[in-house]
Amino acid sequence: MIKTLSDNELRSLVTLLDEQDPASLALVRSQILRIGEPILPYLEEVRGKGDGELASRADEMSRELRFSNLKRDLASVARAAEPDLERGALLLARFGHPDVNAHTYSTWLDRVAERIQNDLPSDADATTTFQRLNSHLFQGMGFSGNEARYYDPDNSYLNRVIETRRGIPVSLSVLYLLVGQRLRLPVYGVATPGHFLIGFRPGPHSCFLDAYHKGRILDLNEVRRMLLRSGYEFRPEYVARCSTRDILVRMMRNLISIYEKTGLRDRADMLAKLVEILLVDRPAKPA
Repeated sequence: MIKTLSDNELRSLVTLLDEQDPASLALVRSQILRIGEPILPYLEEVRGKGDGELASRADEMSRELRFSNLKRDLASVARAAEPDLERGALLLARFGHPDVNAHTYSTWLDRVAERIQNDLPSDADATTTFQRLNSHLFQGMGFSGNEARYYDPDNSYLNRVIETRRGIPVSLSVLYLLVGQRLRLPVYGVATPGHFLIGFRPGPHSCFLDAYHKGRILDLNEVRRMLLRSGYEFRPEYVARCSTRDILVRMMRNLISIYEKTGLRDRADMLAKLVEILLVDRPAKPA
């Protein structure tokens, strides 16, 4: 059991990060990691003062602790047969924006869905609701693809997509799915190569929605042509429902590619560890 330290003791422990002896510094670091989240405010306090090497080490420890907590929380999500898309996307947002408040954005999604629901006629069917959702998000609220800054990492973080009304195909599709789920719409992710889509199947046939291009509706032939223009031969599995695990992995791999292209190899390596958690920590299939 770890002894509960007082405020002064926690603050003093953080200041010991200025140790020059490698063995002593390693001991301080291990103690801080064992304490975990309760020491984060004291690390942030020192980091905020910008006091040379001490501030730099406090920043490093803060990031290490936050990433450790993120891995723990993501492992909990990954153990589900079908990981919670909303929780997973907001955990990913925490990677880019450590102080993000997940509840704030879940509440925002609730309000959007409630507003649409309240505006629907009492006898609205799935198609009417689908059309109203499209109109509200893409015309009313102005969500669309970020063509000017496609490779901005913020396009992949759900909190920033909500704030800026801009994103890339998969992140805008995740936003759409999360509101659609609240409206009980038969919508699902479609992991077409190069351009993620939304599938909508209210009856025997599906249509497809391109969230990046302001909710453009595509039929199967149009999706086929889109794939051919991008250099892919059509395969039925390209338009099949994909799992939430696949969606989260795709979001992370997009970010890995962006960080690699911009020389942020350490960020890419950290995200690769998160991908591994999603792929390795899945529940075993029954024999």
